[in-house]
Amino acid sequence: MAEVSDAEDPDNVSAQHFIECELCCKTVSLHCTICKSDLCGQCVGIHINSMATQEHNIVSYRRRAFTPQLPLCSIHESEKCDLFCSKCNVPICVTCITLQHKAHPATKLEIQCDFKKKQIEDECKHLENDLCKNIMESIAHLQKNLEEVRKIYDKAQDAVFQKGTEWHKKVDKIVQEFSQQVTDMRNRDIALLEKRIEEIKGLLKALNVHRERVNKLTTTMKLKDVLDYELRDLKCMQFYRPYLSMPSYDLSEQQMKFMSMAFGSLRSNIPQHLKVFSSDIENLRNICSRVVLCQSIETHLDTICSLAPPIKSTVWVNGEDKTINLIDSGKVIKRIEAKSGTRPINLAMTRQGFLVYAVYDHHQSNVCIVTKNKTDQVITFNYWKPVGICCTRNDEFLVSMESKDETQIKIARFSGDFKIIQEIQYDENHQPLYASGKYYVFVEENKNMDICASDPNKNQVVVTDKDGLLRWRYNGNLEKGKFKSFSPSVIAADSHSNLLVMDTDNDCVHLLDMNGIFITFITHPKIQGIGAMSMDTNDKLWIANYKGGQINVFKYLQ
Repeated sequence: MAEVSDAEDPDNVSAQHFIECELCCKTVSLHCTICKSDLCGQCVGIHINSMATQEHNIVSYRRRAFTPQLPLCSIHESEKCDLFCSKCNVPICVTCITLQHKAHPATKLEIQCDFKKKQIEDECKHLENDLCKNIMESIAHLQKNLEEVRKIYDKAQDAVFQKGTEWHKKVDKIVQEFSQQVTDMRNRDIALLEKRIEEIKGLLKALNVHRERVNKLTTTMKLKDVLDYELRDLKCMQFYRPYLSMPSYDLSEQQMKFMSMAFGSLRSNIPQHLKVFSSDIENLRNICSRVVLCQSIETHLDTICSLAPPIKSTVWVNGEDKTINLIDSGKVIKRIEAKSGTRPINLAMTRQGFLVYAVYDHHQSNVCIVTKNKTDQVITFNYWKPVGICCTRNDEFLVSMESKDETQIKIARFSGDFKIIQEIQYDENHQPLYASGKYYVFVEENKNMDICASDPNKNQVVVTDKDGLLRWRYNGNLEKGKFKSFSPSVIAADSHSNLLVMDTDNDCVHLLDMNGIFITFITHPKIQGIGAMSMDTNDKLWIANYKGGQINVFKYLQ
């Protein structure tokens, strides 16, 4: 069971920090587990009466974390499941036990969940004590191999030049050719080892995130989440240290007429050994690739082209027209019309919860912000048109824009008072970072303040640091052979600084770590014809299908 910290206990907080009732300014003493509302004693009646048609469960604020949250019955919607049918392996209510599951063996749902929590705990222990430990040992082993490979190639290089000195000018050409061969093979092997180490590190980071999330299930009161978790037999899975035969060289003496052969030979099986090692990498990747569907929302909209970052159960969406809809549990609760231009592009949210969007037409281009009761045009463009926008953690705005003659792309940073303070367009060699074309370039700030752009005109993701210096590019991981093309679109970042890239060619999302290391593909049968994507504050991925208006919410790294 999770314990309530002193900072959350209204009886133990200081005068400078206390938790207020949601309906007044008094200190909370009670909690509604159904509505997730913190209340004082005087406001309980007001809370219940304001939502009289809804069920309520009022408990002490101290005990809120210890109250199990029973799932609703899928057959009898007004009932909660407090039993578990052992024959059908599903939670059931008291009505089910007399009807659909009559005479079936049943146990208390909490007892069943306690048993499964123990199994989940065992899996977490195996992840931490065995698999993660094996992976860390493999990384250390590969790093040791890397240093040994460097030393061997350095010795090989020294031996080559020593032999070349003995043969003087007659063998200068052969020396240079052989030296280049050593350099090329050295660079290849070291690059392969370094790439493999970084790949494993990225996967280990993702595996630790997965382990932390799974570990939370051992103490959660959300019994449905516990039941939904699919156990795996990880005890039979190991992560073995790869065997690498070290490179070798042989400088033998032969007759001068056989100079090229006589100078020596160079051999390395590192690429072949690493290729065999790839199966373990893919097994590790499979652990991190599980996706869980949390919710499907039917909006009844014809199309969805953009999703703003959701706030609790509400999300702003728009389709092919100028209307932006605020959706709550599938229902449209508010509509606004874009002031000018064509349909709004790339919805975003400020940290204060205000909607931001961009529009452009042949006459003018604007970035607009929607406050409580009005819409203001806060940025106006004359020679550029905005095609992507995001709000940063410092309350600034990043806007990707295309010149009106469609020959240039750049990203500009605007301050909180909407003044331009930075432009990013070229790399250190003054070559364009982004390609112009018929597709939008979307922009997102990662949690480490990197500026991430999806460039479908070049079929790549381009990431710079906060100062605009190129850090890395990602081209779709096509060498894995799963897909033959890559068309990046909307991008998002989670709380672990992972980057999620929507791939419209393949109806999937690419999950990368903050250094561009590929972790896994996020795929699911519900992801069909992606139209928009966004991330909420709980690291749940919201994906809207372009046609039909369906929004699906996923948990990943499960």
